[in-house]
Amino acid sequence: MGGEKEPSLPLREMGLKQSSIFSFLSQINQLSSNKDLLLQLTKREIAAKYRQSLLGLSWSVIEPVLLAITYYFLFVILRGNSDPMYAVWILLGVLTWGCFSKTTLGVVSSLSTNSSTIQAVYFPRVIFPCVAMLSNVRITLLSSLVIIPIMIVAELSPTIYLVLVPIAIFMSGVLAFGVGMMFAPLNCINRDFEHLFRFITRAGFFLSPVMWTIDLVATKRGLISEFVMYNPMVVPLTLIRDGVAGNPPSIDLFWISYSILFTVISWVIGSYIFERNQAAAVKYL
Repeated sequence: MGGEKEPSLPLREMGLKQSSIFSFLSQINQLSSNKDLLLQLTKREIAAKYRQSLLGLSWSVIEPVLLAITYYFLFVILRGNSDPMYAVWILLGVLTWGCFSKTTLGVVSSLSTNSSTIQAVYFPRVIFPCVAMLSNVRITLLSSLVIIPIMIVAELSPTIYLVLVPIAIFMSGVLAFGVGMMFAPLNCINRDFEHLFRFITRAGFFLSPVMWTIDLVATKRGLISEFVMYNPMVVPLTLIRDGVAGNPPSIDLFWISYSILFTVISWVIGSYIFERNQAAAVKYL
């Protein structure tokens, strides 16, 4: 009938997206569609870390070499540790935890530190936390090249388990990506979250098997040993050491599955929270 009105469609505010638990799939599509921009921003982020440096990106390898020498002097020569590889295990722990902590802080502050770019031009904002993750993972992978001379000196033959090294680094980066995405929008409103996570990552350094190995906990019994295993970073920290040693994973399959599941769930929940809140959060920048 001419006098009847057509039913109106529900309207939603411009710039706001409907998020769901499958937001990570739409984010993957956004990142794939803007992969050239993502790669360029990642290269720029890495270059910015070594700006005005004569040796530039070489520091990503030089620094772990110097750390390896320092740890060997402290823990093997001065302390007299019976395990000559103990300094290497600490170095690998520091590299892996450094990837996690730097990525977490980078993702949490990814929106607030790019406020001028966000205000000037629009593109999928998930690119910013992804750049923080990829740049730190790349730098850590370059730093892990120090493993080659260490294996030569220690007369360790490379095995198929060496693939655990990049897997462990990637796991730590994705875990940090998921956790950081949960709080990146909130950090736009209140920068206290950035300082809070700086403390959390520093405290986690000592609560995780970075300066010690999981073998020390395995000999214990009771609540403490069980509590440590619920830390999802235990698995990548242990896997990278197993890979260099040329051994199969020394950690139980149950805990490996737990860590992978924890990482995936963190990514899914982080993507959902990020997509649900990022449009409103950037208004505070």
